[in-house]
Amino acid sequence: MLKIINIITNNYFLKKKLKVASFKSPIRRINDNWQGISKAGEKIISGKKNSNNISNFNKFLFLRDLKSEGSIKARSLARSMVSDWIDEDHNLQSKEFIPIVMAERITCWSFNYSWFAESGGLDFQKKILNSIGTQAKYLELKLLESKNHLERIIVIKGILVSKSILYEDINNINELLNLIDRSLNFLVNSDGGHSSRSPVQQLNLLRHLIEIRSIVAILKNLDAENLHKQTIKMGEFCRSFQMPDQYFAWFHGGSLVPKNTIKQTLDRVGYKNRIFNTAEKTGFCRLSNIDSVLFADIGLNKKINPNTKASLFAFEFYYKKEKIISNLGELKNPSFKSEKNSLASSAAHSTLNIDDRNNIDLTGKRETRVFNIKYGKTKDGNLLDVTHSGYETIFGIHHKRQIYLSQKKNEVRGKDEIINIGNIGTIPKSAYIRFHFYPGIDLIKTRSGSILINHIKGFVWKMTSNIKDIEIQDSLMFTPNGPMPCKEILINVKLEKIRAYKTIFCNWAFELQK
Repeated sequence: MLKIINIITNNYFLKKKLKVASFKSPIRRINDNWQGISKAGEKIISGKKNSNNISNFNKFLFLRDLKSEGSIKARSLARSMVSDWIDEDHNLQSKEFIPIVMAERITCWSFNYSWFAESGGLDFQKKILNSIGTQAKYLELKLLESKNHLERIIVIKGILVSKSILYEDINNINELLNLIDRSLNFLVNSDGGHSSRSPVQQLNLLRHLIEIRSIVAILKNLDAENLHKQTIKMGEFCRSFQMPDQYFAWFHGGSLVPKNTIKQTLDRVGYKNRIFNTAEKTGFCRLSNIDSVLFADIGLNKKINPNTKASLFAFEFYYKKEKIISNLGELKNPSFKSEKNSLASSAAHSTLNIDDRNNIDLTGKRETRVFNIKYGKTKDGNLLDVTHSGYETIFGIHHKRQIYLSQKKNEVRGKDEIINIGNIGTIPKSAYIRFHFYPGIDLIKTRSGSILINHIKGFVWKMTSNIKDIEIQDSLMFTPNGPMPCKEILINVKLEKIRAYKTIFCNWAFELQK
């Protein structure tokens, strides 16, 4: 009972505190950066998809879908939904008044104002502008409460957009931009990669920065140089993460990002961004020649997050625009924890693991180091050379991987070294080296022990190795089009004598035949 009284009391005094001057028309107009999905807009209009079930309804992100549908009915429905929301007697302690939700709602209303609000009459325009002013005032009160840097950036975005459309003279814009700069120092590495190493979070932050930049562009006398530089740098990183099929490489959530979203975002960056060879700080390396791209994970997360995968030294390989070697992807909404863990494992990636143990402890309890990172051009190609300690405390082993991509011919060569560093832990049985092949590729083992890799489009690669214990196995890959059957190569490297031999190695190579 006391809790209810406190909520009512807080609401009463807070609402009085949040009263703002009456606004009749916007001072400035800002165009939206993003397109919605017209089919989603059609579903909303037809009533097939109830608005209450729309993801993030209170953020009003669906306004973009209605706008993309483009009809007068869509515009009218947008006004009606916004008006109904404003007329509700909202509890300021409820979910719709979470600061980041408010900020996104203000942003969507403001960015799409000229589309749906200006045709709604003066009374409606006053209603929405006054609501924006009230919500923005609440955001300013809540700004410094957020300790999460991304949340703080989103809240500042909401404040900036409201000030831009409501006020002629704005006093503290530079202060707000300085707060954004401070948060970016925590979120973005010097090479432009997100500190989480997740392309999902990378793209999400980049889109917020693009929106903020479009707000700042219509204002004067601002010091937004760092904002602009960070946007460009993050755009360069995203472009480097984009593969020849226009999707992201499938690392740490990359398989879940639609390619249309990637394209739309990179188009808005505004520059033909350069592509990195190696981003050592964030932990990725890109090898390429005229026909091929090889993208490898060579880094670690400071903190384990939901997108983290045990994909150390895994790589994906493209020939022309076709994906050849891949990771297994992931489910958007896994039903069971076991499904999520399975696709996060080292075995679900094209890398080496020992006794089916992950090379990274996804609970964060076991420390792993990456060291001796070497990347450079050779006479005929590009070479990556890197070592990790993921199995040091379990087996007393380091894993060293070398990958070479030829510039003169279509050839990839690799060498995995399993190095004993002392009598630590238990003696392992086997190292398993996996190569997962994209659906549409057939594998045939020859009498000599090599494997022919037949692509559905007619070209053939051949895989060879100094290890003869090689199997072809059936698997399942979670592609953007859903789960699909695929094949994998499994190399079994025996390790029972590792302490006597000190180092056991596996050479492997892929060479185009036709």
